Amino acid sequence: MRQIEMKLIIFALIFCFLPHSFCINQFYPHGHSNRDTAVDKNDDGSSPEIPISTLFPFFDHQHDHLIVNTNGVISFLGTLSTYTPNSFPLAHDRRLVAIFWADVDTRKGGTVWYRESTNQAILHRATEEVRTYFPQFNRFQATWVFIATWDNVAFFGCSSCTKRNTFQEILITNGQHSFTVFNYGQIKWTTGTASGGNAETGLGGTPAQVGFNAGDGRVFYVVNASRTHDIIGVNHMSNIGIPGKFAFRIDAAEIDNGGCNTWGTLTISPRYGPMLEGQYLVIGGPCMNPDVIIQIQYSSIVTSFPCRRDSDFSAVCITPMFNLTGDITITLTIKEVNGNTRDHTGHYTIVNPAITNNPVRRHEPEKWINGQQYGISWDPQAFELRGSERIHIHLYTLKEHTNKQLIWEKSVLHDNIEKSLRTFTITLHSDGYMAVLRVTSALQTDLDMPTRGIWSDIFAIVPSQEQSKQFCSSWLRNEARLPRLSSGDISPCPCTLQQALVDTARYQPDPDCNRITNTRKQDLNCLYRADAQHCVRLSAPGRLGIDNVCCYDKDGNLIDSRVKKGGTLQRYHYLGGVGNVPYVTNFYYDVLPSLHCCRYFDTRLNGFSGIPVFSECQDYLEFRDVSSCVNYIPPQPAGAHGDPHIKTLDGKSYDFNGLGEFQFMISKTASFESQIRFEQVTDSTGNNVYASVCTSFVSQVTHSTDKVEVRLNSIRMADVLVNGIIQDFSDVSWLRYRGVSVLSLPNLSGTSTGRDIIVMFDTLGVSFRILASQKMLNVITVIGNNNLKGTLSGLVGNFDGDPANDLRLPSDATEEAIFHVINESWRITNRNSLFTYPNGKTYSDYNSERQVDFRPVFSSSVTSPVTTEARELCGSNTDCLFDLHVTGSRDIAQSSRQFTYQLQQAADAARQVQSCLVLPSKDGGVWYTNNTLENATANFLCGMGYRISGSCPPTTCKNGTWSNFRHCSCIKILTSPPTSTRRTTFTSIPQSRTPPSLTPAPTSQSTRFPMSIGHQMTSIATQISTLEPSSAGQTAVSSTPQSQEHQPRTPPPTSQSTRTVTYVAHQTTPVPTKDNYNFLKFISNKAHVWFINEVGLVFIIFITFIGSFVTCKIRSREKYVGNDSENPHSSGRSSRYQKYNRGSQMNSGRTHTDASAELSEVSEGSKQSLPGCDNYGYSESGP
Repeated sequence: MRQIEMKLIIFALIFCFLPHSFCINQFYPHGHSNRDTAVDKNDDGSSPEIPISTLFPFFDHQHDHLIVNTNGVISFLGTLSTYTPNSFPLAHDRRLVAIFWADVDTRKGGTVWYRESTNQAILHRATEEVRTYFPQFNRFQATWVFIATWDNVAFFGCSSCTKRNTFQEILITNGQHSFTVFNYGQIKWTTGTASGGNAETGLGGTPAQVGFNAGDGRVFYVVNASRTHDIIGVNHMSNIGIPGKFAFRIDAAEIDNGGCNTWGTLTISPRYGPMLEGQYLVIGGPCMNPDVIIQIQYSSIVTSFPCRRDSDFSAVCITPMFNLTGDITITLTIKEVNGNTRDHTGHYTIVNPAITNNPVRRHEPEKWINGQQYGISWDPQAFELRGSERIHIHLYTLKEHTNKQLIWEKSVLHDNIEKSLRTFTITLHSDGYMAVLRVTSALQTDLDMPTRGIWSDIFAIVPSQEQSKQFCSSWLRNEARLPRLSSGDISPCPCTLQQALVDTARYQPDPDCNRITNTRKQDLNCLYRADAQHCVRLSAPGRLGIDNVCCYDKDGNLIDSRVKKGGTLQRYHYLGGVGNVPYVTNFYYDVLPSLHCCRYFDTRLNGFSGIPVFSECQDYLEFRDVSSCVNYIPPQPAGAHGDPHIKTLDGKSYDFNGLGEFQFMISKTASFESQIRFEQVTDSTGNNVYASVCTSFVSQVTHSTDKVEVRLNSIRMADVLVNGIIQDFSDVSWLRYRGVSVLSLPNLSGTSTGRDIIVMFDTLGVSFRILASQKMLNVITVIGNNNLKGTLSGLVGNFDGDPANDLRLPSDATEEAIFHVINESWRITNRNSLFTYPNGKTYSDYNSERQVDFRPVFSSSVTSPVTTEARELCGSNTDCLFDLHVTGSRDIAQSSRQFTYQLQQAADAARQVQSCLVLPSKDGGVWYTNNTLENATANFLCGMGYRISGSCPPTTCKNGTWSNFRHCSCIKILTSPPTSTRRTTFTSIPQSRTPPSLTPAPTSQSTRFPMSIGHQMTSIATQISTLEPSSAGQTAVSSTPQSQEHQPRTPPPTSQSTRTVTYVAHQTTPVPTKDNYNFLKFISNKAHVWFINEVGLVFIIFITFIGSFVTCKIRSREKYVGNDSENPHSSGRSSRYQKYNRGSQMNSGRTHTDASAELSEVSEGSKQSLPGCDNYGYSESGP
């Protein structure tokens, strides 16, 4: 039994004048004037059953009605006429809230009133009370209130009946969490005469009881003065420091007190937040007097920060900038006036920027071009913006400085904007490549505290074409000095989208581009991988911390990033690591280079159109291998569903309908264990049936990971417990813990109700997908670690490839024999149980003699014919038909049917498919195919300004090899139009996003970003037809205005007025430097012209010398290229490294050193540094 300490105030009269006191005139409004309903005058009676307009959570159960009982009790499952309060706990479904359970008789005087309310003033008052007394719920918003008032009521058997009591109970909920507030006015009696009380005084006998009862005979909560004479002073007691007032949270399995204490663990709201600075934290737990000094320290940062006292129950702190993610320890230090200090600790989770909900939204985010205007919007109700009606808008630009640190540099875009506007147009001005927007309150209450504010997503700035080229060139030079990345060091990509969705053991959805997690708003999803519908990346960093991003197009094919915007190898995993700031480092050193080398500058040759394959992007892909699924081995699935139907990892199906807790899968070699709980099913009337379903599942790698349990819950469908503590996924879908990640998603099967919870043990290569419905859990396990083969045991078999030995029984064993063996062999013991047991329950409640002796209905005993209703619901699905027959539940049967379909999909994805190697690129050309699977056809296509040399027939993937493969090449198309100067005049448009282009408009449709050629490849014939020069493009600029898609990103004039702008463009003859003969011929032709013009013999000699020197240099470089004609898959990678590494020695290892963990900010000319990437900067000649 839990008890609480009460504060006893001797003088009630004094209390009424104390600050925050709550006398009877402070009750919630009640009575006829407030349209309350009065309970008929009675003794031991009650109201009728009251239907309520919302589901009310109480003791982990939802309730759609309640009863107001005259004897000071609200009950949920039936009336309560008992006049003498029985000691808690009580059984027989007596689920009740007792504000003052005693023998009330309204025939002798007084009235019992009640009403439910959604009045805004009442809801606001209830909301503020919850937020005040429960700081961890500072974002709670009440949606429903129920008010019951026992007004001036007398007791049974009173003689003069002048002794009266007045008290009021308030029920509050938002549909998920619920609270109650007890208000006590005058309390003059405790006992009726039938309970042994005195007729004159109302005292003695068995006094009143205050508390809560779950109705199961085990779980309860009482105020410690209950059923004692001290209960007469309940109106002077409190659990929140306000005499005559109590507050409790009552939706969960345990009752929680509101208020504060001097010893408890911190409560932190929100429990998790962004890595970037400025979240508004409300911290409760310890009591805080008005004159205390409060400091907070985060375990990842040496510096402590001041906090502001908010009330007696809470303080407000603002988070600083972090450079790591995951759980950290928070220490709150409270210093009293007398110098005494108290330290309280708690835990806070820093969320990766990739999965953070961003209250600032960029409009049209796909192309944010430097110098242009764009709209943004924000949440004006954000806690971080409270206290001021005006805001500032900042731009934080990430730059790499000479000390090789990544620094956030802050600038103010606009200040003193009206917060209520919600939207605003900004002008983007930055000399960087990567930025984030921030909106802050114009009023900052404490200059020593970090600045509170809200953020946008981190995004790429589109600079000028020349700046993009400089960025790419600098990155290429830097990459040549770093260790080479190899696809052989990591797991290959899943070959198909179906395999990628199933393989949660090794891969997880890419937060920036996926179709299931909703971590990004629709306009941000796949922003930098526009040809993908879904991407996955390694669940944990590979060797040297690298990552592998695999993307799939609308047809489910693995994308080749040479021809579509997809995935590649990446040097830095977005999860972070040593020398790697989560998400930020990956974005700067992996995402930005792909944009600047392959998308943000246009290399269309003068007068040519075609496939945009060009040098810089080819070079980028030499350092970042494109996605390949060669040698991919799909994971093996197993599962348990319905009245348990089990499929082992080796594919054997059987039924086990036991009750209790069992070993689901255990590996002694990996110290891994997972356990499952089966409980008996009840029908619609509450009676038990002879069937069982899964209600809880738990797993852990001993001493290496946190323990994760998923437990069925009637209110929230399912709860996720990490190390026994329920996690809140209300505002986030993805959290990472020690050695394990958890995704909590809406049901992926498309049903209207349910949850999908994916538990991924990253380093082990094991994941579990738990599908929760109202009445049961279904489980799919996926094994992606072949080292576990033959080392497993439990309900899912031994994973040795032989289904016949999974049960250690003859193949013809009966259901009864299977049941008896498993019931004895795989039941867990109390000692090795991983489960966290609900309040009032223990191991024996699930593994008693009754559960051991339980005998289910076996499918072999079912002889009744299938009904029409069953056939309509289940079709021919035997698991569904059996579950409907045994349980009588359509929900269980339908859930079982859906699960068998999903398990079959996982089994289909586990079939290995043949795949061919990715065919290499050639200078000016690429082999293009929709996929590299069996029977796929590849065609060789040349880029802009190139044509195919000779005949190049398609090749087909057969038995893992490209059949009839022929080496193909492209020849540069030479043009020699005269040098000319063109003057073009056009009118600029104010606030134009994209100014007119200076390059010739192509005669056929081409894409803005050179790597996006998917829309051009309508047919091979079309591509071949575009390989010749465009005559119109060689002589003049087209008079037809170019579409915005084809315009460069040069910033417009600063003036906002319409004006005429004159541009001068010079068109020169391209220099074909890669062909030695043509190059010398070019020099010769120029020399001939100069000689005719009597420039002189000296120029001929000089030019000949220069030509010979350049030729020697070209031949010197060519000796590194080598001959790849013998190997169709050779890419010439070494030549690329030599090309960008001249004058420097190749490094054999990482060149950086780890910097300090603390991020710094200095405002106005101030910077925020992201250490840990100090030597991974671009070269000094870079941007």
